[in-house]
Amino acid sequence: MNSCPLRALAGTLLQSLGFCLALVSALPAQQPIDDPQRASLAGLRRFAVHARVQVAQRSTLPSLDEALLRTKLELALRREGLELQGPNDVRDGAAAQVSLMYLVVPVRDHAGRDAGFAGSACIHASQLVRIPRVIAGRQFTYTMAPTWSSCAMVVGAPTSYRDTILQNAEEQIGRFLQAWRAANEASTVPLRHSL
Repeated sequence: MNSCPLRALAGTLLQSLGFCLALVSALPAQQPIDDPQRASLAGLRRFAVHARVQVAQRSTLPSLDEALLRTKLELALRREGLELQGPNDVRDGAAAQVSLMYLVVPVRDHAGRDAGFAGSACIHASQLVRIPRVIAGRQFTYTMAPTWSSCAMVVGAPTSYRDTILQNAEEQIGRFLQAWRAANEASTVPLRHSL
């Protein structure tokens, strides 16, 4: 049985699926007002930032400077009035981190050349938590626990790789800020007490 038609069909299906997922991911997230993930952003004002782009295989896709993504994220947080925390700052239990993560897979044609790319794009918010367990020296352990995330698919041609990732980064950052605003606006609404 000839595998070339099957490979071509699989490639077409993968591209169609990626296109459909990209359309779905462009829709605004429908979250209830009391969404616990979004509510976990209430009261957070200081964030460390992290950005990572990982290409799964050898590829001729142009390199993308992760510092540029980090800078985009930092500028957006500053414009929102949020504080940035350096990677070596002392964490006091109120710290949080926003991570912009891309995992990209090149899509190859029959000759083995890069014909495009597909990937996942996620933005995560994590918070510092104490684990109530005493270790040597009677100190508590600390870890970062993910509390909010938003993910989407990105697909495109090799020539649009950099622009597609940068545009998607703007969208992901916008989703995070929208969720942060909603959580913090809700947390400032006074509770009504029944008499």
